[in-house]
Amino acid sequence: MLTFCARTHARMQVTYPNMLEWFEELGVEMERSDMSFSVSTQEENIMEWGSRSLAGLLADKTNAVSPAFWLMIREILRFKDDVLKYLEEHENNPDLDRNETLGHFLQSHGYSRLFQQAYLIPVCACIWSCPSQGVLGFSAFFVLSFCRNHHLLQLFGRPQWMTVKGRSHTYVNKVREELESYGCQIKTACEVQSVSSCDGGYRVVEAGGSEEVYDRIIFAAHAPDALKILGPEATHDELRILGAFQYVYSDIYLHGDKSLMPRNSSAWSAWNFLGTTNNGVCVTYWLNLLQNIEESGRPFLVTLNPPRVPDHILLRWNTSHPVPSVAAAVAAQELHRVQGSRGLWFCGAYQGYGFHEDGVKAGKAAARGLLGEANPDGGACRLLSNPKQMVPSWTEAAARLLVARFLAQYVSVGNLTLLEEGGDMFSFGEVGKRCQAKSVMRVHDPLFYWKVATEADLGLADAYINGYCSFVDKKQGLLNLLLILIANRDANKQSSSSSKIRGWWTPMLLTAGLASAKYFLRHLSRKNTVTQTRQNISQHYDLSNDFFSLFLDPSMTYSCAVFKDEEESLETAQHRKVSLLIHKAKVERDHHVLEIGSGWGSLAMQVVKQTGCKYTGVTLSEEQLKCCQLKVKEAGLEDHITFLLCDYRQIPTTRKYDRIISCEMIEGVGHEYMDDFFGCCETLLAQDGLFVLQFISIPEERYEEYRLSSDFIKEYIFPGGCLPSLSRITSAMSAMSRLW
Repeated sequence: MLTFCARTHARMQVTYPNMLEWFEELGVEMERSDMSFSVSTQEENIMEWGSRSLAGLLADKTNAVSPAFWLMIREILRFKDDVLKYLEEHENNPDLDRNETLGHFLQSHGYSRLFQQAYLIPVCACIWSCPSQGVLGFSAFFVLSFCRNHHLLQLFGRPQWMTVKGRSHTYVNKVREELESYGCQIKTACEVQSVSSCDGGYRVVEAGGSEEVYDRIIFAAHAPDALKILGPEATHDELRILGAFQYVYSDIYLHGDKSLMPRNSSAWSAWNFLGTTNNGVCVTYWLNLLQNIEESGRPFLVTLNPPRVPDHILLRWNTSHPVPSVAAAVAAQELHRVQGSRGLWFCGAYQGYGFHEDGVKAGKAAARGLLGEANPDGGACRLLSNPKQMVPSWTEAAARLLVARFLAQYVSVGNLTLLEEGGDMFSFGEVGKRCQAKSVMRVHDPLFYWKVATEADLGLADAYINGYCSFVDKKQGLLNLLLILIANRDANKQSSSSSKIRGWWTPMLLTAGLASAKYFLRHLSRKNTVTQTRQNISQHYDLSNDFFSLFLDPSMTYSCAVFKDEEESLETAQHRKVSLLIHKAKVERDHHVLEIGSGWGSLAMQVVKQTGCKYTGVTLSEEQLKCCQLKVKEAGLEDHITFLLCDYRQIPTTRKYDRIISCEMIEGVGHEYMDDFFGCCETLLAQDGLFVLQFISIPEERYEEYRLSSDFIKEYIFPGGCLPSLSRITSAMSAMSRLW
């Protein structure tokens, strides 16, 4: 198969969902852009204004006292209501004529000449790069649908526009790499002269004279170019339908001539329409704003069809753009007649509004048609609809402001990006030596901000659980977020000179104080008494053995493994860890081993098989007990292994044990009961016995703050849990035992 393609660019999330999904799959990074707009009717001397700020709006000082200008502003506000009503009527009644021109719509609704010449015509001329006199002949339904879908009907609260970070060559290179990884052959600077049918399919003749034969062809090119390549091979329908798509051609200059910008610098915007006496289109794009070019003092400007050759030219070229004519709108409804009818497919931005999202959608549709039954559910070719713009309530907007300010102060290393679905984009921190992690979080619901503002880290977890947010990178996004938060926690600790004790009363966000107190009180209510401990353990470990088998190794060992290298399997690393515990305990055949917190019996099975000793294991989980007893029965080791369903404080003291092993069980004991735990171990251990303890510790400097507050682990994973610090372990040992 052969595909002819052209290069495209990208912008806004709420109107470009298919293109941005494609970029995300390629790993293309985005950054905020500016799509402000200005009108400067320099030669006609009507007015000058810009949309970046109030100063830009009143760039021409007479605007402030001009009744005509304020009438235009009022008409801009009214325009949205008229457009939405018009589109609703036509979409709900397909029998209504959709061939009405934009000029007729404006006339029938009584819009002023100034509104047309100083607002709507310049906007359309900038968007479609077409002469001003042709705008009023555009399809009203087509143009107004575009304005609605791109949120151009509102002066305020427009979605954030974005651009490709590192410019378009970054995603072009990624596309090339992706295709080449599939074994695709890519030819560049290769002009196709003609395509003609032959016995084997289609013969493609290049300008240099070389020929190749292909089974199927996709023309990802402008409609006139596709017809030119087909030449006499084009069918009547192809000529009629593709020929209806008209184009305008523009001369383009990259330069630094400031005279081709609005006279008043306060009106300078990303898009700048300059009125001309010949009614042609003259638009200057300010690349410093559009592409975030930080070089100061030097403007990079791109002007279409300037009235004169600019000064300080860096580059000159020409291009074409489809025009949204009534004929094109009619032809778009008939494209299905020529798609795939003889092994040829056509795609391009001209099949929609003429922009990047339209090109992607047309490409996906062509690919889906080519694949046919091999792609019944759409797969990678499925088309996404535009998401609704996320409009927060005033409380959610306040929460968003608070969260954004907090993250701007808190995140300095690593990069966290919040990408609102149909909304704004926020970026915090920079990747560097201290943290190279990057995470892009997609915000689906403004309740995300409310949860984070009122519940801090627990609110973030709750928002993720409830689907208020997700990650662009499904595999590494969440992990990278945690790495970023950890790196900044440590960085902020190092830069802070405060020695005040912190706890539930000092949450990361002050607005989360009430929730912090609520969660800490809930944590206190789960204090590990004999009765409450059974409930805490059951809440986690009795979820189901099938659940834990999904992420544990075959031995069902639920504690930190000891890896020799990163490539080693979890099963091997867990076996090494258990062997290490047995080795440290110096277990021999005549010993009786007590394991406090026996889990699913992996140590029991291995120590008995390895040494032939006696073993007693203690657990409070009924599910674990069932699993352990089944393992012992299947292995025929009932004479050597015994399991007890009881609290460590209720282990019978009628006998002493030669060895006691406890692997990551003390984390469930709780700060207040660690002394009791070691007292029990002292009572149960034989005179010359050995006690081996493995535990997860928390740094000393964080222990007091940690135990005096709640967190995600305590609330959702291990109720009643408390990671000990090393000094808490040693103090508990010395207080109630001779173990230290």
